[in-house]
Amino acid sequence: MQLTNSIEVTGAIDENSQAESLACVPRFGKVISLHPTMPDRIYVEFDGLATGRTALAKIGRLFRKSELEFAIESGLTCRIEFLNGDITLPVLTDIFFSLLADDQPVILRAKSLIIEAENELIVRSGATQTKYSGRDGRVTTQAKYITSQAEKAQKIQGSTIAVN
Repeated sequence: MQLTNSIEVTGAIDENSQAESLACVPRFGKVISLHPTMPDRIYVEFDGLATGRTALAKIGRLFRKSELEFAIESGLTCRIEFLNGDITLPVLTDIFFSLLADDQPVILRAKSLIIEAENELIVRSGATQTKYSGRDGRVTTQAKYITSQAEKAQKIQGSTIAVN
């Protein structure tokens, strides 16, 4: 993949899109990477750009860094508009978080992550699930096998403990 400046985008445009560049309309694309030194710039791919090429784009609205990283890691589709209709001046205006492919994993990275549910939260994978009940304060894990490991001490505390 070759990174280009927005000035060099003209040479990276697919020949089939040359006629389209006169009437430059917003296009679908993907955020490829963050610019290492300019926090308001990113590298993008979009329809009409030669395969394997990227363009330096401006961030057109306030996105959190975590949203941009999520879009990169998950390959989310985004909307690229062009300043004054100029294809050499791409601007990221929207990220479509709802267009995640079914076979594509969702990657969440954060220093701290809170998932909050008033009544019940279920984390499920196949036939395995853990249910957190906000109504009665119970955590229930169902699985064929459960493995618990600790490098140091492992405590089990409760007013009553039932085994089988």
